[in-house]
Amino acid sequence: MFLGLFFALLVAFFWSVGEISYSRLAKSLDRANVYLYQYLARSVIYLTVVLIFNISQFTSFNLDHFKVFLPVIICDWLGSYVVNIAMSNGKLSVVSPIMAAYPIIDIMLGLILLKEKIGIVEISLSIIIAISIIYLATIQKKSKKAPHPLKGIIFAVIYMLFVAFSVFFEKSAYVDNYPVYELYYYKGLIYLATSVMFMSIIGITPVKLKKPNKEILMGSGITPIGNVINSFALQFGNMIVVTPISSMYSIITNFLSRFVLKEKISIKERICIAIILLCTIALIVCGII
Repeated sequence: MFLGLFFALLVAFFWSVGEISYSRLAKSLDRANVYLYQYLARSVIYLTVVLIFNISQFTSFNLDHFKVFLPVIICDWLGSYVVNIAMSNGKLSVVSPIMAAYPIIDIMLGLILLKEKIGIVEISLSIIIAISIIYLATIQKKSKKAPHPLKGIIFAVIYMLFVAFSVFFEKSAYVDNYPVYELYYYKGLIYLATSVMFMSIIGITPVKLKKPNKEILMGSGITPIGNVINSFALQFGNMIVVTPISSMYSIITNFLSRFVLKEKISIKERICIAIILLCTIALIVCGII
């Protein structure tokens, strides 16, 4: 369990830095190039994991195992698509806590399907988080940095659901003793094929291929590294405990967005965000106790 907690804390750091970097990239680069570099970076990082942990996996494609990991890959792929829409239309300081609220789903799934233990306190906290998210959506106002705030929140919620189910399906695979590196073998192949697709799209459209720079590398590469670490956190830890800790990346993101992205948030928005974060912290404490 200690390794799970340790990896979960590392995830929080990488995801927060990655989210800030990706948000800046999504608002400064055309969508085709954003997706291309996002998928290309993931394919390189994920296949490197396979190279490090079990190079022989490259000579073994098991269709039955691929079907086991397919729900994880589909949720992850769809999530990587909608996150760009959420960040492009909403303030990061607002959409980040919503996207990080996926433990409210995973706690329920862990309780019902994985038979992990949970008490009435955890259920109550999850309900409070859900209500806060709904209220947050009703008080959004348009701004230059958030042209369609409600759209941003809607896609942030959709992203949260994709992440929640991706985490659940992944944890289920580890419960059945499937290795982490095999998941990243199949993920890497899918993202490699997707990056080739987007490269082809750019090739037949007026959109120009942008040269890699520091912003592109950071915006595309940091989050996938966090994803890999999160997989080890799930393998070594209890999902009900690990997911709330990993989701604490939104605290760092919320702090950085006000200074790095110069975002302004109202008192009501701050109260909602504070409630979401405090309830998430309480979930962590409950999980450890």
